[in-house]
Amino acid sequence: MLGKRFDNKVAVVTGGSNGLGRAITSEFAAAGARVLVCDLVDTGFFTNKPEITTIVADVADHGTAALAMDTAIDRWGHVDILVNDAAAYPDGTVLEMPGPEWDRVFAVNVTGAFLLMQAFGRHCIERGAPGAVVNISTGSARSPRPSGAAYAASKAAVETMSKVFAMELGPHGIRVNVVAPGYIDVRGWSSAFPDRAPDELRAQLVESIPLGRAGDPADIAAAVAFLCSAEASHITGTVLEVDGGSNAGRFALRAHTAPAGSSVRG
Repeated sequence: MLGKRFDNKVAVVTGGSNGLGRAITSEFAAAGARVLVCDLVDTGFFTNKPEITTIVADVADHGTAALAMDTAIDRWGHVDILVNDAAAYPDGTVLEMPGPEWDRVFAVNVTGAFLLMQAFGRHCIERGAPGAVVNISTGSARSPRPSGAAYAASKAAVETMSKVFAMELGPHGIRVNVVAPGYIDVRGWSSAFPDRAPDELRAQLVESIPLGRAGDPADIAAAVAFLCSAEASHITGTVLEVDGGSNAGRFALRAHTAPAGSSVRG
């Protein structure tokens, strides 16, 4: 009987309890991997699935990277894959965003991802084994929207940082890539802030997609799985846009600010 794509592999997925992270975690588990989810909450979605365990922690805390890696290693012996999906994304115009909220976005999206990649890279090198990292970015890193300066800027930093990690870790057999989603409708995949975007904004976003539909979290999960698989063994330092073509040209959106509190993924 043929094995599954990720048999004997162990993945750490930050922000894996909801939305894109939930889909990514499900994809890996279905393909044979064991998965450590690191998130601000445990939604219970993966209860009774022994191949998935969840720790509740904030990736912005400097001890979380070691906690996540150590927990996975203690349970399963090693880590082969890292996916940084946890994100903070409060909306705010450039004249109104409070400094602490700006700092929080970069602490989660950039510093959190940096510390996880650093810990993962050290583990792989010490183990003498290859590894694969995928960081989740956004099309807004190249085509930002009003009220999204913090999120777009942080993800642009993640994309550049990923390329540096790819160069430095490549000689050790560790690949680092980025998946940049466009508009993905996470309703049905998330119990956190399902009404974050109003229908008017959703309609504008869909209108900007040449393929004429919002993406599905499963589209992102499939792209992440590909980049972590043997089929992508000669791909590193790249940004894969999964956006239905929305970044192929220009479009404009009016400023939109989400309700208070709907600002964190993972």
